[in-house]
Amino acid sequence: MINNIEEVLKTEDIAISGFEGTSMLPMLRQGKDRVVIAKCGGKLKLHDVPLYKSSDNKYVLHRIIKVKPDGYLIRGDHLYNNEYNVTDNDIIGVLKAFYRGDKLIDCTNKGYRLYIWYIRLSYPLRYLWSEFVKPKLWSLKQKIRGK
Repeated sequence: MINNIEEVLKTEDIAISGFEGTSMLPMLRQGKDRVVIAKCGGKLKLHDVPLYKSSDNKYVLHRIIKVKPDGYLIRGDHLYNNEYNVTDNDIIGVLKAFYRGDKLIDCTNKGYRLYIWYIRLSYPLRYLWSEFVKPKLWSLKQKIRGK
């Protein structure tokens, strides 16, 4: 899985791998899609999806939502918490494409760029729904059921 990518990128320009987790839903689906990770060729930019090692030595593949002089602000598409202080030294590679089944989706194509626009603009509404509305509805449902 994704743990081998660091070793592969030491000798190759790209690595293709499966992955674990749901933090990049709906773009990346665990057990169904594969990622194409390339060596970094310099400073990354807004909306790039780097693969990096977290402070607890886990591999993470999340989107850059802000480029700062000393690093990046990063968040998974399906998450609501930001990751701070990710630096170029932490980054192993960057997502260049992914396979949705047998179809290769390049991170430069128009559909992918529209997805980024949608996921970034819908974030405030998704956050409000997930953190406030959905829990209230769940609580109300439990009260109605008498639990």
